[in-house]
This record gives sequence, structure tokens and C-alpha cells, in this order.
Amino acid sequence: MEREITDSDRATMVRCAVSRVGRDEMKAALIRTNDPSFTAPTSVANALKALRKHRDPTSVVTRPQYRAALPYLAAVVSDACLARTIEVLGDHSDDPTREQLVAALDEVRDSFPDATIGVMLASVADADMPASDVCFDLAAGDERFGLTDWADASRGASAGGDGPAGGGEPANRAEPASRGTTPEQREARRLKKQRDAEERRRKLEVARKAGEQVRRARKQERAGAANGAANGAGGAGGSGGAGGSGASDRHAPGAGVSAPSADRGPSVAPRLTRRASLTPLEEEEFDRADPWVAAVVFAWVPFDAVDPDHPELDGKSRRCVVVAGSPTDLLVRAGYSEGGMKSRDWKSVPLRHWKRAGFDQPTWIDSETLRVPRPTDGEPVGWLEPEDWNSLW
Repeated sequence: MEREITDSDRATMVRCAVSRVGRDEMKAALIRTNDPSFTAPTSVANALKALRKHRDPTSVVTRPQYRAALPYLAAVVSDACLARTIEVLGDHSDDPTREQLVAALDEVRDSFPDATIGVMLASVADADMPASDVCFDLAAGDERFGLTDWADASRGASAGGDGPAGGGEPANRAEPASRGTTPEQREARRLKKQRDAEERRRKLEVARKAGEQVRRARKQERAGAANGAANGAGGAGGSGGAGGSGASDRHAPGAGVSAPSADRGPSVAPRLTRRASLTPLEEEEFDRADPWVAAVVFAWVPFDAVDPDHPELDGKSRRCVVVAGSPTDLLVRAGYSEGGMKSRDWKSVPLRHWKRAGFDQPTWIDSETLRVPRPTDGEPVGWLEPEDWNSLW
């Protein structure tokens, strides 16, 4: 009787596949995880960083402290192989049959070693896709990819390698290779895929609208700057610049610059002295002139390490300073309260006017930037004073 493929089975197969990647190939994949465009939870990023520093990561990659990073590492190792497989499958790539997948892999094997294909199969099997079960069964049953003993490797690792070599139990270990899922489980996965697609379409629509708002804000900012220059030239000898004092007060320290509102139309970020320092990759994606630059917003910030008292928590909502923006995301620097680890970090910057900026207690701003989704509703809780903004750079 066939039984369900569990999440533990999928994770074990990924661990087995990654453990058989060659040293040079693994080191090359770990180098790619150091690219700023690679995003992962902090705990995963720390594990990958530790592996990058190791002289021979293949000798330690299956240790418990690295297990959370293995799905990410497997995805990087097999990225090019997966792209080639999708290309060969063509219209069948979303949900191929076993026969279609086998035929495609026969062609892909001309370009990639069997160990890499095994990592790809294990990675897809662990990714909750329509083709996950087909990939799992193929990897577990096809000796070419070196994963037919994945269950034995798992038991050997958990028992310290001292498990029995014979008897009736090894026959049971081979059972998972023939396991499958019920029609109800396949239907549930199909519905989940449909919901995910609808969610992606919704996010794309939100991103499109956000992009339009940003473009309108920039247009109004340019028009306002042109009008201000014209009014300043016309009133230089008249009222003593009374018309220009409002703009000056608005961006002066302590003026309480407000967020954009529906009544006044989109606002612009305060005129600040220093420009945000961005990496070349951030420069390509994010805009320093985004209307929300210098705004204080709430964002979910992941923890750097697991809290032993609350291991189920992986982060918290914090007030953050926006340093750049795109139609879909914001680049922020998180704020931390006094007394925490970040407030004792010499690279963190204390805010002088934290109350005016919308913080509820003395705050230190982290030196590292973080990408967060752009809010689809609501407004910033405050704006950073020019003096505090300048201190960040």
C-alpha cells in the first residue's frame, strides 16, 4: 500500500543530494549566495556564510546547524540545470508525467552531471510544486542520480552510521521509492497552486498602481520645483520671500514633515543634505528620490539568531527608516531600542530627534539595509529630521 511522502522525506532527500555535490561545485554555489541579489532569512544567510568560510564545505554541510540552509543551497546548485530542464520540457514543464520528465533528463544529461540533476530533482521534490511527487519518485527509483539509498543514508546519519547492514529492515527502507500521493492530496496542491497564482497577479497589480503613484509624485515634484523657482524670481524684490517661507519651514528640522495625504496630493521626501549610499545592485533597482525616502514605516525584521526561549519566533515588526524605494519594495534600515544588542553595536546610529520622527523611545538605526514589501495602504508614521538623516551616512 502506498503511503504519503512526508516533509521529512523531502528534506532528507535534499540533504542526501547536497552531500554528494563535488567540492568545487559547492564552493562555486556558495560564492553565488554572497551576491546582494540573493535573499534568504538571516539564520540561513548566517549558515551559508559559515559554509563559505569552511575550507571543505562538503565535509560539514550535513551537520544540524546547516540544515536550514540546504534547500537554498540546493536551489543555487541546480538553478542552471532546472532552467535547462524547463526549456526542454516546454509546455509540459508545469506538471510533467514521469515519461516526459525522463525523456527531458536524457537530453539534459548531455550538459549536466548526474549528481547535479539529482540535486535538482530533490530541490523540486521539496518545493511543493505539481511536479514534486514525480521528481521525488524518479530520484528515489533511478540509480543514475545516486539517490536510491536516500532512506538508508538518513538512518545511517541518525544512528551514527552503526545501523544493521542486513536483515529484514533494509527492504522496508526501500519502500519510500514507490510511495505516492492520493488524488485528494494532488487536488489540494492544484488548488494551492491556483491560489498562489492569483496572489501573484494581485501583487503585480498592486506594484503597477504603486509605480503609477511614484511617477505622478515625481512629476508633481518637478512641477512644484519649477513653479517655486519662478515665484522666487518674481517675488525677490517684493514681499521678502513670504511665499517661499512655507517650503523652507516644511523641510527645516523640527518642522514635523508629514506623509503624503489624499487632501494635498502626493508629498515629496524632505530636502536632505546627504544622499543615501547604495550598492551598484541596489542602484539598479531602487530610487533614492522615492517619495517615501526618510519616512519611518513599520516592517517585519527577521531575527539574527533563534531565540532559545521562543524558537517559534523568527522576527518582529519594527519601525524602520526608508532609504530608497521601488514600485514594489522599500529599502529600509531597522530601528532598535536602547539596551539591545544593536544599540551596543558601534556601527548603529542613535537618533537625536526620535520623538519627532515617530519613534516611541530612544532608538538606534542599524547599519545594514533590508528589502521589505512596499505597503499597499496607510502612510508613514513619521519622517526623519535632516540632522538625523545626515548622521546615517
